[in-house]
Amino acid sequence: MAIHFDVVRDGRHFSARVNNNDIFPIGARVRFRNRNTGVERFGLSNDAGFFGNAEAKKQLYLAKDYQDVHGFWSAFIEPTAICEGQSFISLNTYDRARFTFGFGQFAAHVPDGDFIVWFRDMLQRPEVLDYFPNLEVRGGRIVKLEAGRAVTMEDDNSTEKLQLYLNPTLDDVEDAEVIAAAKLIHWTTHHPEARLLQVQHMIHTARRLVREGDRRLGLDGISADLCCIVMDIRHHGRAGFDDLQRALLATDPFTALLNVGAENEPERCKNLKTALKTRRANLAQKKWSRANGDFI
Repeated sequence: MAIHFDVVRDGRHFSARVNNNDIFPIGARVRFRNRNTGVERFGLSNDAGFFGNAEAKKQLYLAKDYQDVHGFWSAFIEPTAICEGQSFISLNTYDRARFTFGFGQFAAHVPDGDFIVWFRDMLQRPEVLDYFPNLEVRGGRIVKLEAGRAVTMEDDNSTEKLQLYLNPTLDDVEDAEVIAAAKLIHWTTHHPEARLLQVQHMIHTARRLVREGDRRLGLDGISADLCCIVMDIRHHGRAGFDDLQRALLATDPFTALLNVGAENEPERCKNLKTALKTRRANLAQKKWSRANGDFI
């Protein structure tokens, strides 16, 4: 039976009431201004400093919790997880991605991207009827059931319909946006299998980005600490392959890679440097093997 969520507003802070009983925090209304266009947008965030932060800190991704299942890869993705907020329930709905979620900040605006692939798998879990009874996967695509028909919400070219379902506008915070966030937060918080699925998809993303980096940059034999930075840059999208190639050829490639994109994203680069400070030695013990398609 579907769980019912009611929106609770307290100024710019939003919570949800579950089945007319318990209330839990979702996030705060924030304003985002595009530095290039000056356009202002509004949405939800539960990052550090906002209303949901205390709850988000209870749901942190820690490599040690998943080492038995995923081995070295659980450590490989941890620096990026830290840079992305580290929380399984991290949320923002105010930028061009329209809806991003999880410790890897999976973004809903990319066709066949990390959010879409992850959400398809979530919708095939047994708890789906509790949270999204009107969504399902048919023919490998997310569809919405309405008026006796199935409406395709995403395809190879666009996720616009799904974006609008999750977040109707960027002009303000709508109830539909709060409820979509509430469903994902509640689902993730109450079902460890949902958190494991997030880990699996983040590792899948990391593997794909390292393989892609190897094809473009020749990472065979490169230590995992350097590959970790390459992966983070590509996941974040702050630089292209030409910049990465120059950094890899530098006298000190580790420092050079950490500085890639620092002009526009200084805080992200600083956070990655901090995250790697105590993790680099462990990562550097392994190297990427093209033949194995893995770190050895």
